Amino acid sequence: MGIDLTAKDTTELAQVGIKKKRFFFAELSLPPLSVTEARPSRLVNMAALELRTTTDFFSVKEEDSAVCSYLRLLCMMVHREEDVQELRAKGILQGAGLTNNETLDFFIRFQGLPYGLCYARVFYGIDTYRVNRWISIMVHTFVYRNNKTILTTFSVLSVVASILGTLKSLLKAGRSLP
Repeated sequence: MGIDLTAKDTTELAQVGIKKKRFFFAELSLPPLSVTEARPSRLVNMAALELRTTTDFFSVKEEDSAVCSYLRLLCMMVHREEDVQELRAKGILQGAGLTNNETLDFFIRFQGLPYGLCYARVFYGIDTYRVNRWISIMVHTFVYRNNKTILTTFSVLSVVASILGTLKSLLKAGRSLP
């Protein structure tokens, strides 16, 4: 859709946001999450505490449902080991405690968490972007899916134009000779 993922410089999980970046694109910024050996158990405990202390995730402050919302967002983005690797490359997942497969298994376990206000706010932003920028999304999708064909076509056209220009200059030079 043309939404780039970036890592924020803050570690507060409630500071997830989407904003318009340039004319065609938007940016979804997420705080980085350290995935080490001890971190998964802490996240499980924090999510359990939120589940235990919060009865309705939409009637509390955003901070009171931040852990569950953040984990749900990451679960939504991670379906394969390559997705985990991409999140590591973007700086959203940090640390070398767990392998990509272990990290994937860890996030799959959180798919049953409830949605919180942070999650709803981000999805509202994504949906608003999708509705308001549908033409740019279509253009981006077309270019993304056909980028090799487009580059090949432009390369062939530039070679043909170069050959035709050379032939034209040779013909012109041949006519000017006495």
